[in-house]
Amino acid sequence: MTQALYTSQTGMNGAQTKLNVVADNIANMNTVGFKQSRVNFADIYYNTLSSGSAPSSNLGGINPRQIGTGVRAAEIIRDFTGGSSVATGISTNLAIKGNGFFTVQNGNNELLYTRAGNFSVDAEGYLVLPNGYKALGTEDQRSSTGSQTPIQIPVMIQTQTIPNAGAGDKTLSELNGNVAITSGTIEVVVGNQTTQVTIDANATLNDVVAALNGVNGVTATLTDGQIDVRADDGSKVVLNNGTSNFVTQTGLTWNDATNSVESKTLDYQQIVRTGTDVANSQKVTAVDIHEDGILEVTYANGDKLTAIANPEDETKLIFRYTTGSPAVNITGDDLDITGVAEPANFQLQMANFVNPDGLVAVGSNAYKEGPNSGSALYGSVSAGAFGTVNSGEYEGSNVDLAEQFADMIISQRMLEANSRVFNTASNILQTISYLGQ
Repeated sequence: MTQALYTSQTGMNGAQTKLNVVADNIANMNTVGFKQSRVNFADIYYNTLSSGSAPSSNLGGINPRQIGTGVRAAEIIRDFTGGSSVATGISTNLAIKGNGFFTVQNGNNELLYTRAGNFSVDAEGYLVLPNGYKALGTEDQRSSTGSQTPIQIPVMIQTQTIPNAGAGDKTLSELNGNVAITSGTIEVVVGNQTTQVTIDANATLNDVVAALNGVNGVTATLTDGQIDVRADDGSKVVLNNGTSNFVTQTGLTWNDATNSVESKTLDYQQIVRTGTDVANSQKVTAVDIHEDGILEVTYANGDKLTAIANPEDETKLIFRYTTGSPAVNITGDDLDITGVAEPANFQLQMANFVNPDGLVAVGSNAYKEGPNSGSALYGSVSAGAFGTVNSGEYEGSNVDLAEQFADMIISQRMLEANSRVFNTASNILQTISYLGQ
């Protein structure tokens, strides 16, 4: 009878463990990215009263006689199936479709993993969770090495002039953000005279100035990225598209002199961005995250900052600052962001594991590598092993309330049944003790 007491006690302990898990699941039914757990039980050591015997010519076989000593919680596993999507309309909220985890960094610079996607942008431009954990990004779309670089967007951008040094030697395509300039002609109209000026696709600003100076009665100069075109006799100068779209592509502004001499100015200062002026900056108005995990930032003046595949190495990203049509690479002296952090990466870094069940939960909807999870496999959102992301929503809890209610009833019945066994064994022991007096 003593053994029955201990055995039923293990049953009550098992019921309590199961009920604790159910309680945690139900408590987190509205927790972003939460994954429910379940308990799997196993029996404990058996007392063997007899080992049994094989059949003989005179006697049949005898089965072993064993009495189990109870039950234990063999494992508590986490169910990583996807939860329901919760639409929020907030562009920085993300829901993973498929496998994979977001990689984040806590205040101790520890690398953690989460399915919670309720991100926002803080005052310094970091993409963060409500607990302050920073989302990590990558510029190498195929790298298997984890990045420790948080995504930080420039929260303030100001249009400024191109660098003076070497401006004349830049090709028109370079100055227009690698937008191809087609070869063709410009119509230069001075009075009743119309002259066709040939412009090569690889022309530099100095080449354009030289070509315009070849027109009779016209003087062109280059100053700080501006080509100024004037008629020697003070008459009106008109530049029109010829056989190319050069005039429209580059953008033209009038510069009316106070002496009534009218001139035409090709202004590249409106195309190339080279710095930041905090006092007169354009602030972020929207952050959108594409299905491939690449961020696109919109500023108050309509300018955008995003990333594209590097044409020289499609596994890497390059960053582009655009004004809607032309774009400029954030490389070299085409764009030099000062006063704010230059973006190191603009694509979400994802991770996956051979055995996600082996991850160790650390709270705040985050996990870390465990001894049985395997090392993290890293990549970009677009890779199949890491799923895709939907912007404007996050993944809710995957807790199945009906299943939890059923488990709660089972736990209750398990506890009641084992409690009855315990009481029965106790009563029998009490009776035996009384009879023995």
